[in-house]
Amino acid sequence: MNDFDRQPGAIDDPGMKGGLDPGEERLPPGDSAGNTGGPGEPEASELDLPGPDDPVAWAYVEPETLVVGADGSELGKVAEMLGTATENIFHGVAVDPKRDGPTRVVPADAVTRLTSSKVELSWDADQLDAAKEWHSLEG
Repeated sequence: MNDFDRQPGAIDDPGMKGGLDPGEERLPPGDSAGNTGGPGEPEASELDLPGPDDPVAWAYVEPETLVVGADGSELGKVAEMLGTATENIFHGVAVDPKRDGPTRVVPADAVTRLTSSKVELSWDADQLDAAKEWHSLEG
């Protein structure tokens, strides 16, 4: 017997006896971002995103995010988050200081907390002023 003598089935025609119905949903609810569950379950657009005070990964922090010191005082705004995206390694933050002056580099070990609304540092304004200047690779 060869393949031409056999009745069509599973591999040859999924809709025939022995195969699976092509319209049948074979994966359980929640198998993808667009299929979050069964009836009564939230849609993908309704799922919780981090709130303004929830900790986030370094790559989630946007430019212009507030930067505060250890005492809660405003030190400046994020110019850029510094890291290696392909390896997901956080190196630090380039900060545009509130006081006049050039953009400064704050190393990762001086960052105490990252949220979507602010970056908290263990430094004060004088330490930020004494930090190395940052120069963008873009120009």
